[in-house]
Amino acid sequence: MLHLERSSRLSTLIIVLAGLIFTPNIFADDADDVMAIVYQYGDSENDLPAQAKLMRSDRVYISQGLRQTDQAKNMANQIAVSKARDALNGGETKITTTIEGAVVSIHGDVAVASFVRWFTFFPHNQAPNTAAPAWVTLVLIKEGSSWLIKHTHQSPVGSN
Repeated sequence: MLHLERSSRLSTLIIVLAGLIFTPNIFADDADDVMAIVYQYGDSENDLPAQAKLMRSDRVYISQGLRQTDQAKNMANQIAVSKARDALNGGETKITTTIEGAVVSIHGDVAVASFVRWFTFFPHNQAPNTAAPAWVTLVLIKEGSSWLIKHTHQSPVGSN
């Protein structure tokens, strides 16, 4: 009986130590996965339906003093604005984003990403223009093995 008890304690100790050894790698993988979502979010400005797949249906979006809690309506509005802009310009506007200084923190199944982002717009047959940079904070929720954006907040970068 004593041998079985020692064996059980040893097994428990091995499991605990393995957990301590491998836990940082799990969080590192999560941070990499969240960073991939951050860049996909920026890179999908030309494909808003694809961008919508990165978000939860209950996403909250705050930007330019407005708060939108209906993700489906928000995305429909963004698509309508994009189509109207393209019609006005006589062709598709290409958009690129630059993301810099991204910081990600993981808290179990919740992640917070903060970064500076700016857009460069390339309107059809017009000179490109770059929008003022903005601070962006994303809150993501892990569902299964996937991270989805739950909350987006954008604020203009102020001058120092």
